[in-house]
Amino acid sequence: MQKYILGNWKMFKTQDEIESFCDSFNVLLNNDDRLKHANIVIGIAPTYVGLSTFKLSNKTSAIVMAQNVNIETNGPYTSQVSYSQLKDLGVNAVLIGHSEVRSYLHESDVLINKKVLTLLKNNMVPILCVGETLQEFEQGKTKDVLNKQLTINLQNIDLKTVEHLIIAYEPIWAIGTGKTATIEIIKNTFIAIKNILNHLLGVSSNKVALVYGGSVNEKNAVDILKTKNVDGVLVGGASLDPQKFYTIIKSIPTYQKG
Repeated sequence: MQKYILGNWKMFKTQDEIESFCDSFNVLLNNDDRLKHANIVIGIAPTYVGLSTFKLSNKTSAIVMAQNVNIETNGPYTSQVSYSQLKDLGVNAVLIGHSEVRSYLHESDVLINKKVLTLLKNNMVPILCVGETLQEFEQGKTKDVLNKQLTINLQNIDLKTVEHLIIAYEPIWAIGTGKTATIEIIKNTFIAIKNILNHLLGVSSNKVALVYGGSVNEKNAVDILKTKNVDGVLVGGASLDPQKFYTIIKSIPTYQKG
């Protein structure tokens, strides 16, 4: 299976800053021959207003992703961006159900399910984010929360399309807090996710890529990426710096093997 290093820029970077990032990132990636043989998918999700700038400035194999999407093709939905508009721009991967979207925009599991199904139906890649709050974690409810989210978020999914699905486990208590789940927590949680997916999707669950997100940085990436069942990482703040993001990319085991 391919390995994934995905960056979420959230609401950061002006157009000039995006161009500056790409100038440095282009040099780092294009001068690295080992990347060509490492089977790594690199993706970055700027804000909507930065999508075109990143796409034009990026001269690497990195793909451009979006941070959210509306399930309608078009219509009277002020402030929204449709999947068809993103696809027309060359965006084929979208973050769905990020904890900040669930919290600030109050997106329900039912709506998130509709977004996952819409993207898969239109040959786009949903990066489905799931995870528990600090209170839920401390109460030992992590598995129950993940089971509820995944059961609803993946309802009525076409098993023929799951190979295009990526699931990102992002413990909410470890996002932007500087706290990172221990390797043992990540290991056990990914086993739980695997078991849930096996129940929901059967043998097709083996086609679903699983990535970890939650204060991933250039220092802890190596240990996270070599953890069993972890197919990649979803990076927040560290992805804003081209050198730090590049260091995380080089932490992938397939890269290190050369």
